[in-house]
Amino acid sequence: MIQSMTGYGRAEGQAKNVTLSVEMRSVNHRHASVAVRLPRLFAGLEEAVKKKVQSRFERGRIDLSVNLNGAGASEKQFVLNLEEASSYHAILKTLKKSLGLSGEIDIALMSQFRDVIAVKEVNAPSPALETLLNQTLSRAMVALEKMRKHEGKALVSDLKKRLRHISKILTAVKKQEQGIMRSHQQRLQSRIAELAGGIEVDPIRLAQEVAIIAERSDISEERIRLAAHIDQFKSLLKTGGVLGRTLDFLIQEMFREVNTLGSKSADQAISMSVLAMKGELEKMREQVQNIA
Repeated sequence: MIQSMTGYGRAEGQAKNVTLSVEMRSVNHRHASVAVRLPRLFAGLEEAVKKKVQSRFERGRIDLSVNLNGAGASEKQFVLNLEEASSYHAILKTLKKSLGLSGEIDIALMSQFRDVIAVKEVNAPSPALETLLNQTLSRAMVALEKMRKHEGKALVSDLKKRLRHISKILTAVKKQEQGIMRSHQQRLQSRIAELAGGIEVDPIRLAQEVAIIAERSDISEERIRLAAHIDQFKSLLKTGGVLGRTLDFLIQEMFREVNTLGSKSADQAISMSVLAMKGELEKMREQVQNIA
């Protein structure tokens, strides 16, 4: 299925004492560009996250952000040093006994010693947190892909409608083309008769001149190639996949045939048809820029 490069996906996951959310926004881009914003706790996983996203989405700029909340989201840990606490407690007991001091050696007193409770920086998430991140990221990617496919379906529908319109115009051009040569022949005969002033003109020579004009203004090849490009475009839309660049190239080829067709034909009706087809192709080119 064809995907748009525009979309949004979000997922949330929970574990013990922590809530994790992943948000993904996708816009047009020539390649797969992933910008990641992670909590410092997950900093070491940035490249792994990027690779996981790029393995699923081949085109589009994707901005991904991860938010972590709850007691388990702290980047610091408090560590109790029981050995230090025991040493302090023993010294205080000796001091109290030796000097006959009053007072209790309680938790309030012990917690004042800096070495008893130490603060430790956490440089990496626990295995459980890393698993939560991966699971939530996968669900966010599913949500983003679903929206990109939905948008892609709308783009395909619009492109098919425009292709039908171009085909209809092209059919009209074919009918117009049949009368062009008769018109050229009549105009040439009238002009020659006017210039000859009553002198009889060689019908063979006249037929040759008409044939030369016909060859110069023959648009059948361009018309046939344009029709073939339309059929190929429709086939690709049906096949699906990552086709943005291929469809863009096909539209360029279609533009080329339409431009040549317009330059070779001096007929006003065909010129108007050419303008209408170019208008549709221009809109198609804008839409194709959104396709992955």
